[in-house]
Parts: sequence; C-alpha cells; structure tokens
Amino acid sequence: MKFVYNEEKNEEMRRMLMMQPTVEEGKALLEKDETDAYAWYVYGKALSLQKDYEGAIEAHSRGIVYDPFYAPNYFGRGGKMSTTGRFWAAMADYTMAIQLDSRNWLYWYYRATTLNLAGHLEESIDDFRQCMKVSDPHEHYPLVHWIYTTYVELGKFAEAEKSLEAVDATLEPPQMDYGYCRAVRLYKGMIKPEDYIEPDMKDKVLPRENRVTLELTGMYYGLYCYWTLHGDPEKAKDAIRNVLKSAYPGAFGYTKSIPVAKKLGLL
Repeated sequence: MKFVYNEEKNEEMRRMLMMQPTVEEGKALLEKDETDAYAWYVYGKALSLQKDYEGAIEAHSRGIVYDPFYAPNYFGRGGKMSTTGRFWAAMADYTMAIQLDSRNWLYWYYRATTLNLAGHLEESIDDFRQCMKVSDPHEHYPLVHWIYTTYVELGKFAEAEKSLEAVDATLEPPQMDYGYCRAVRLYKGMIKPEDYIEPDMKDKVLPRENRVTLELTGMYYGLYCYWTLHGDPEKAKDAIRNVLKSAYPGAFGYTKSIPVAKKLGLL
C-alpha cells in the first residue's frame, strides 16, 4: 500500500513530541480518568521534562497497562530508556510502537537513532530510509544528516555524498530542524563553512531553554564529519573541541562526539 502523506496526522505527531505539559496538567487529566492512556502519556512527558526519568517510565508503563494498543506510551517509555542508556529496552518499545502504527515517522526515527547510538550503524540507515517513506520532504533534513554522518563514520565517503541526493535542500524545514537544515546545506555546498554558524540563530531556533546550545552541539558534530570527508583533520578536530565546549550531555551530537574526542586525545 502506498503511503499518502497526512498533514493533519503529521502535525499531531509533532505536537505530541514537542508538548511541554506541567506535572499539574498531567495529574488533572488523570483525575478525570485514571484509565486514559493519553493522560498517562501527558503525565509521563511532564515528568520527563522535570528529568524524573524513572517516574516517566513508570507513568508510560501504567498507560500501557490500561491500553496496550496505544502506541505513544511505548514511544514515550522508549525515549526515557534511551536517555538512561538502556538502548535495547528502548528499541523494544520503539519496535512495539512501530508494530502498532507503522506510518508514524517519529517511531522509525527514534528507533533509528537508538540503533545508531548502540553501534548498529547500517541497520540505523535502513530505519532512516524507512522514515523518509512516511514523512514529508521538508522533514528529511535530520534523516539525511544522520545517513550522511553515519556513512562518514563508516568511511564510506562516496555513499555519504550520494545520500545528499535524497533531499531537496531548497525547502524550508520545521523550526525544530534548524540545525539539521544548516548542516545538510553545508554538506551540499549551498553554504560555506565560514557562514555555517549564524550570529542571529537564537532568533531562528525553537524558543526553548538551551536550544541554541543543543543546535550547536549537533551542528559542530556535522562540521566534524564534513571536514573528515573533505580531508582536513585539524578542522575536524576543532569541530569536536567546539562540541565539548557546548557540553550538552544527552544530545545526539554530543553522544556521537564523545568516542571521537577520546580517539583524538581530547578527553
């Protein structure tokens, strides 16, 4: 069956990913109906924002008990499993979410990133490509970034270059993908390295606490991969130094940079 892009459903997926409920809001929903799986998702999300990851895992688990066919709670729990380094448990939850709703690009995307962080690089590329099939073209920037940087990590530079053909980099991205868009446009030669970091990027990223630091972490890791592919190890090393200065533990770019920094003698 050919996938037909559903704008309304896709926006709902993004809303659930980006929502920032308070603990009080989550509790209020549960007071109305303690068996409501969505209420447990919101409560788990709220606890996660407070960095109470174990509490969030328990909340999503309770939601699963009340409705084992409600995919978002597997997704929510999987995210907290990944954050706390339990990659196989995270992949199990993401896989269950995919089984329940295989057309949700978020589930494919986060299983792909978890596979990647766990060292299953080729398998992660397969999931990123699957994610492309169930998402809109303007949302492909993070997917192409991951595929490109993964091929660079594997030393497959020709494949990295070819992977850039999968995105139309003239499209405007969702605001949350600002850094990924800048990175892909750099890889494709649309912007120069010296123009990569915009002085006014604070006005262009999501208006969230520490968002600029988060974006810079991923962008500098992308710059490391760019200079690695283009054969300039010193500039690549400088990019990793900048990731370490950003110091955003838990960010994908930071997590990917740590083993590189150790290999380069920076840690």
